Amino acid sequence: MANQAPKLEATPRERLGTRYARRLRKEGKLPAVLYGHGETPAHVAVDRHELHELLHDGAHMLELHHNGKPETCLIQDVQYDYMGDEIVHVDLVRRSMSEEVSVNIAIEITGQDECKALQESGAFLDQSLTDLEVICKANAIPDQLTVDITELEVHGSVSVGDVPMPTGVRTEHDPDDVVVAVHVAAAEPEEEEEAAEGEGGEPEVIGEGEKEEESGGE
Repeated sequence: MANQAPKLEATPRERLGTRYARRLRKEGKLPAVLYGHGETPAHVAVDRHELHELLHDGAHMLELHHNGKPETCLIQDVQYDYMGDEIVHVDLVRRSMSEEVSVNIAIEITGQDECKALQESGAFLDQSLTDLEVICKANAIPDQLTVDITELEVHGSVSVGDVPMPTGVRTEHDPDDVVVAVHVAAAEPEEEEEAAEGEGGEPEVIGEGEKEEESGGE
């Protein structure tokens, strides 16, 4: 949780359009748009590497420096290329640190090593939600949400309503949606057949005993 947004320098974009945006990216920069608070949208460029680092560190708010003044803003939308690897554009919206914002926060699962249910044969962890949209003030955005599964039993689950929320943080997500559960994989048909054969021994061949008796009597 950060009370102060990380700083990021921005320069005005004098030209717009796909060709100029492509040129910016070749120069190691990214096109971005800053809007909100009833002000005219500002078309700017930011350093691609710096933004990547901030996103990797889990930043949601920025202190954007442009036109000689700082403005706090929320990283509203990050657009990637068709491969989903490279960022091509960023939307930023003006927000003060005391305003409420809606952000997606990563869910971290802990306690896997201590969870006895996962030690059962064929047991596996099924995480349905990897992040959760929460609402809170910009200066109270949590770094992550933690779900401890130490006491989780086989076929047990943790729902959204069970996820511990920091003070001042809430979610409007359906509380009954499952976040994570422990399941047991069903045995393969071949394994079941082998087990059945092992229990019954070798199958008896009908008529084999009769043939032996007839052979012995000749």
